[in-house]
Amino acid sequence: MPNQTRRSRSRVQASTLRPPKLRRLDRPSWKWTDQRKRLVSRIGLAMTVLRIKGLKRYRVKGRWYAYHRKSGTRLKSEFGTAEFIAELAGLERRLKKVEALPGTLGKLFSSYRSSAAYADLASSTKQGYLRMMDLLKPLDEMPLVELTPQFIAGLRDRIAEKNGRRQANYVMAVVSVACEHGKEHGIVRDNPVKGVKRIKRSRSAPAANRPWTIEECRTVLAELPYQLKLPVALAMFTGLRKGDVLALKKHAIREGRIWRRTNKTGQELSLPVHPDLAEVLRLSPQHIAMTIAATTNATPWTESGFNSSFIKAMRALKRAGKIGDGLTFHGLRHTVGTLLIEAGFDIDTVRRWLGQKTLAMAIHYSETADTSQRMREVIEKLDPLGSKSRT
Repeated sequence: MPNQTRRSRSRVQASTLRPPKLRRLDRPSWKWTDQRKRLVSRIGLAMTVLRIKGLKRYRVKGRWYAYHRKSGTRLKSEFGTAEFIAELAGLERRLKKVEALPGTLGKLFSSYRSSAAYADLASSTKQGYLRMMDLLKPLDEMPLVELTPQFIAGLRDRIAEKNGRRQANYVMAVVSVACEHGKEHGIVRDNPVKGVKRIKRSRSAPAANRPWTIEECRTVLAELPYQLKLPVALAMFTGLRKGDVLALKKHAIREGRIWRRTNKTGQELSLPVHPDLAEVLRLSPQHIAMTIAATTNATPWTESGFNSSFIKAMRALKRAGKIGDGLTFHGLRHTVGTLLIEAGFDIDTVRRWLGQKTLAMAIHYSETADTSQRMREVIEKLDPLGSKSRT
């Protein structure tokens, strides 16, 4: 009997100490209760909780997917398995090799992105530079000694053939900026982009960002929904760049003026509110967003979100035959500059209104302005032979 009692007591103890059936630790629904903690502690069960930084996890139709944040790569192996760990380690090794490899184009770009000069750029400029660097990602392991003017010229031609002239020139500009940074920090000796010509626009090609006509301005404001109409009107009556328009806070309009420090050049602007713009602002629905322009959900526009909605709306107007070819949001800035020149304002006034540091773009607007009236005034006063003075 005593032996039987001891055996039954041991069975009771074993059943009491038997750990519960634990679910997999990688599932967020698994609950680590105090009771389970005590049980595991009593039986000395060793368990490992897998915590990995730099991963994004999503659940789709009951299945979990893991993405590597830095590269955006989806890991195909099941989370927590040995295959998963091996796949992640291999991905990290490849990234480390690309980023840490000295004397390569990828290292040059990485150094430039960590510089104060890059940090000081406007957000839209940073985004543009990053797009061009991503385009050159396959060349990250290329030794800088192979970055010659001949290579740059060939790269320019290949990109132009595939993606167009503007992107080819943009890539050259980004590589040039990075190389100038590299010269200052002893990464490269020379800038191989210098001396390599940009691709000129064909004379037969339409001008980029052409000014809008008066009829196009009226049509677009009449047709667009309010969430697009307001940012378009702000650009149409101020000439502000898209990034500045979308970032304008409600408190920026006070005392009948728009106050803004521009993103790109850092110029302080104080522009009187045009009466037509004041009317658009008055009729626009109120919302809780801090910015003047907002989405239908009363949230500030992102530049990519606005671009998508604006382009879609303009394409619809173009298909309906209500506007011409080549209308862009930045064309509104050209519209303002051109109208000011046509109204007789000097180039420096145009420069100050648009918040530009140099006269170069103001001169560019003067080339597209209709100066026929001033030309008539010139011919009335032009008298090489002195014949007009004799009459």
